Amino acid sequence: MKEKICIIAVVLAYAILCWYGWGSSSSMSTTTDGRTILTFWHTYGDDEELILRKVIGEWEALPENAKYTVRPVRIPFDGHKPKIRTALTVGQGPDMARVDWSFVCELARKNSVADLGTFGFDSIKGDYLEAPLNACCVDNKYYGLPDQSNCITLFYNRAIFKELGLLPQDSVYKFGELIGGKPFPQNWADFAAFAKQFKDSSKGREPFAIMNTLWWNLAILNTFGAKVVDGNKCVIDSQASVDALNMIAGLYKDGIEAGGWKPGAITPEQGFVNGKYVMILMGPWNLKRFKEDLKLDFGIALIPAGPAGTSSNVGGTDVVVFNDKPKERQEASYRFLTFFTNAQNQADWCLKLNQLPINTKAYALVNFEDEHQKAFMKQMQTTKPNPVVKDFGLLEDIVNPEVETILAGSKTAKQGVESITKRVQNLLNE
Repeated sequence: MKEKICIIAVVLAYAILCWYGWGSSSSMSTTTDGRTILTFWHTYGDDEELILRKVIGEWEALPENAKYTVRPVRIPFDGHKPKIRTALTVGQGPDMARVDWSFVCELARKNSVADLGTFGFDSIKGDYLEAPLNACCVDNKYYGLPDQSNCITLFYNRAIFKELGLLPQDSVYKFGELIGGKPFPQNWADFAAFAKQFKDSSKGREPFAIMNTLWWNLAILNTFGAKVVDGNKCVIDSQASVDALNMIAGLYKDGIEAGGWKPGAITPEQGFVNGKYVMILMGPWNLKRFKEDLKLDFGIALIPAGPAGTSSNVGGTDVVVFNDKPKERQEASYRFLTFFTNAQNQADWCLKLNQLPINTKAYALVNFEDEHQKAFMKQMQTTKPNPVVKDFGLLEDIVNPEVETILAGSKTAKQGVESITKRVQNLLNE
C-alpha cells in the first residue's frame, strides 16, 4: 500500500513539474502587441530550427496571419511521447507538435488531435507522398501531415567491388553506375546469384546482412506486396508474406545473408563500416557519417524487386494540431503547418539540410548534386505505407521473434505468419 502511495505521489509531482515547467511556454496566450501565441513543440536540431524560425517569420508576415505568432519550443525526441501525454493530461499541451510517425494513431484514437479534413485538407492531400501521409490516416481521416520522411535503400562497398574488378579503380560513385558492365541486380533472384561472389571466409567477409525488426523487414515485404495490417485486421497470413519470408530465410540458409539479425552478431551498420558485410540495407541518416567522417567508398542501389517491384519502408515524423484549443487557433495552426510544408518551403528545407521532400511538388524543385541523395529520392517514391496501429512497438514485440524463428529454421514461414496473425489480431481487438 505504501509503495502504491509513493508511486501516485511521484506521478503527481511529475505532473505538477510539467504544469509549471511547460506551462511557462504556454500560459501566456498573447504577446505585448496583441498577437495570439501558437505554441509549436518540436524536436528539430539547431540547423533545422534556424530554418523553422525563418519560415515562421514569413508566415507571420502574411496579412491573414497578423493576429498570430508561432512560438517554437524544442523538446527532446527521446521521450517526447510521454512528455506530450503528460502535458495533455494536465491541460498544458501545445497548439501543435512534431511527433514520430508511429504516435499519430495513438493520439487520434485518444481524440487528442484534430481531424484536418475539417480545415479543408482533402483539397491538398495529393501534395504529399502517399506512404508518409498514410501514417496520419486513422479510420479514414487525416489527423496530421508529414513534415520529414525517410526510407532505406541498399548500400554496397565500392572498395570491395573494385578489388574484385567490378568497378574501375579510379571511378567515383554515380547513382545507376554499371557493375561489371551491367546494371546492379534488379530483382532478388539476380541479387542472390550476384552476391555469392563476395563470400570469403578467409577474410571473414560476408555478402549481405540485415536487421530483423518489422520496420526494417517492411522494405522487403513491400517488394512482394505483403501487408501486415489492413484497418483493424491482421492480414500477414498471405502467400505474399510467406514468399517474402522464405526468400529472406533462403538468403541466410544459402550463406548470402550473414545472420546480422542474430543475438550478439555484429550489426549490419558496424559490419559495413569494418568491411565484414559487403552490402546492407541502410537509411540516409548515415550518409554524412559514412562519407565525411569515415571516408567510406560506397554506393547505393534501389532495393531489389520482388513480384511487386522495388519498394521500401517509411520513417520520419509528422505534425499534428491538438483539438483542446479554440477552433480559431486550431485553424491558424493548420495554416501554419501547411505553409511550413508547402512545395517551396520543402524545397528550401531539403536543399539546405540535405533531406528528402515529402511534398510531391517539391520534387521538381529539388536537384541534389549528391548522387547518394539522388538514390534516396528515387527510392522514396516507391515506398509503401507502414501499418497504422495504436502501438507499433507492441506490434514489433510480436512480429520480430516470430520472424527470427523463421530465419533460423525453427518454424516454416507459413507457421510463423499463422502465429503472428492470431497474436496481432488479439492486439488489434483490444
